[in-house]
Amino acid sequence: MRIGISIWPEILNAPEFLKLKDLEFKDIEVHTNDDEKFKAFLLDYAKKLGLRFSVHCPHAYYDANVNFCSDKPEVMENSDFWLKKSIKYAKELDARHIIIHPDILKDISRQDALIILESHLKNNLKLLDKSQRILIENMPDDRYGLSTPEEFKDFLKRFDDRVAVCWDVGHEIHRFRNQNFEFPKLLGQRIKEVHISGVVNFNDHYPLTKGNLDLAGCMESLKKINYKGAIIFEILTKNPADIIESKKEIERFIKN
Repeated sequence: MRIGISIWPEILNAPEFLKLKDLEFKDIEVHTNDDEKFKAFLLDYAKKLGLRFSVHCPHAYYDANVNFCSDKPEVMENSDFWLKKSIKYAKELDARHIIIHPDILKDISRQDALIILESHLKNNLKLLDKSQRILIENMPDDRYGLSTPEEFKDFLKRFDDRVAVCWDVGHEIHRFRNQNFEFPKLLGQRIKEVHISGVVNFNDHYPLTKGNLDLAGCMESLKKINYKGAIIFEILTKNPADIIESKKEIERFIKN
């Protein structure tokens, strides 16, 4: 397992942050709607340090009017535009994974929403390079298209291995109000990336040093499926020390 980080330039001074010697992350998750200056920095920095990237597509939380589970023509068109742009950005960075959200259902049945999500995916799989995948991230409650491991297992039957899972640990905890870590048990090798952060009162995006995340149990669930991929910090902070201490915290369990 490898430790990485999701970077939001508007939250951290990302160029300076990535150069901190105490961090030395090799796996970086970026966002398709990052500004062009930051993208130029990433391309130059990646060549120097051999970084591995994944690309997160915009979703319903952004102002980009993206929702892969919407039947509104304008939203469908815009969602397809951003997925194509994300795949293009991933190719520029030589990134293997493009992450999307199965977004909130609005005036549509779950069945119809998943047909639309399926269509978005199948219409764009042909654009992927041989080593690339689109990863669907599990969502934190049942307002979304996909939020349980059972729903994911059933939905993934519609695709080959070019469509897989980004397991967001905090989202699972919020969804079920427990720390049973069911996604690895049921989905196993279909998990290709992990998002992790500290959890406080079932809410995520905190440093790992805060809250009550059962980090030992989480890491054990990944070891049981022989997970070898990236574990990406999704920690919202402007303090680099939060990231440094979180990295130290998780390394205790990875090395054991």
